[in-house]
Amino acid sequence: MPRNNDSLVLRVSFGECSLILSGDMERQIESELVGRNRVADGLKVAHHGSKTSTTAPFLDAVHPAFAVISAGFENLYGHPHRDIIERLNERKIGILQTDQIGLITIRTDGHRLVVETRGVAPAP
Repeated sequence: MPRNNDSLVLRVSFGECSLILSGDMERQIESELVGRNRVADGLKVAHHGSKTSTTAPFLDAVHPAFAVISAGFENLYGHPHRDIIERLNERKIGILQTDQIGLITIRTDGHRLVVETRGVAPAP
């Protein structure tokens, strides 16, 4: 049976821009990536913002300007976890959450990233 750490983790680069798409990786895989020069402009937060990922050392190594959290509105798991939001805020990393703003599209020409949003999450 597949586990979270079996998911794909990708660092996508085009020109001067890069993103890390972290799948559902947990602390163990994050710690293996720390120190491998994985700096990126943006980070897709692992496992919908679960408390099993997005550790301080990983965030410090990646040093993203913004983070995208893909989580359903009022999901059963309470994602994203408040500790993850606090960790991102402490580092002044911009946070984009699909449960709050809907669809998030990121485009690049290799020199700059453009983030577009569309749709509105249901009101509480």
